[in-house]
Amino acid sequence: MKGRLSWPVIATLTLIAGCAHGSSGDQLIGTWTNHRVVAKHPAIVSVEFLPQDTITIVAVDALAAASWHHATTSTGQYEVIAPSKVKITEELGSTVLDYRVDGSELVLSGEGLAQILGKAAPPQTLDKTGQ
Repeated sequence: MKGRLSWPVIATLTLIAGCAHGSSGDQLIGTWTNHRVVAKHPAIVSVEFLPQDTITIVAVDALAAASWHHATTSTGQYEVIAPSKVKITEELGSTVLDYRVDGSELVLSGEGLAQILGKAAPPQTLDKTGQ
């Protein structure tokens, strides 16, 4: 029996992993707004995480910051893939962002921001709006 897991142990580990996964996703649900958007700089304006793993992102990407077009709105799916990491999948592909929820603030960071905003950007801090 050394090195083998029994069925009840595997079921318990799966249940614990599922609960942890669900709880980290639950803290993201809602609308988050960036009140620190600076003109001419790419930024995430707002993010809405919905209960059915749907996400809507309003962003001023590099082209919008240069006044080539207006802020863009995109909708896709999200999945918490690890503690503090969320995968966002849209029509044109997917990206992974690091996230941290601190009270009523959501901080998004990581290399995935460059894919969303069209160029490297500093961490984005958004405030929880509405429940």
